[in-house]
Amino acid sequence: MPPARHLVVVAGAEPAATDALASALRDDGTVRTAYSADALRESLDEEVDVVLVDAELVDGSIDSLLTDVRAREFDCQVGVSVSDSGRTAVETDTVDAVVRRDPVAVRETVQWLAARARYRAGLEEFYDLAERRAALADEEDALDRLDRQLDRLRHDLAEMFDGLDDTSAFDAALAPEERDLDSRGDGDASADGSNERTERDDT
Repeated sequence: MPPARHLVVVAGAEPAATDALASALRDDGTVRTAYSADALRESLDEEVDVVLVDAELVDGSIDSLLTDVRAREFDCQVGVSVSDSGRTAVETDTVDAVVRRDPVAVRETVQWLAARARYRAGLEEFYDLAERRAALADEEDALDRLDRQLDRLRHDLAEMFDGLDDTSAFDAALAPEERDLDSRGDGDASADGSNERTERDDT
């Protein structure tokens, strides 16, 4: 299954730096840019898969803005970009990734977040179809059609799952308010013992 294109919002206070990151992402999908917190909020809708917010977009703590983004009904993956010497502390549990403000690292992280978003969207579609099928009784034609759709989705979800680590797949399946990894009882997170909300700085 070829990778699906995604829609990402890149938000930062410096237009040149924001545009540079956006340019690095356009080969993979559609990119919207926002140069203020208000513009970021206005850019959000149900089509957005990933939001990448620069840590310097607002003065002071960025956590209230991230909480506001997550509190909206649009279920998207949220990342924060930081400079090497900039602040990296993000106190909320509503961030899925923190990444250095580097085009290569940002592109890899957005691809990873988009994969999580696609997996969650696929699961939601699967559950919706399964509920519709369960509600049908003797409509054989409709049942056959839904069964074919469910089989296709099972195959697609299996391929998407193979592209994610276990923690990412589990986390992506949760609603945003359920993604606090520290509240899962044992405090366990990813397989390497790190929290999912860690800095992704691989190049």
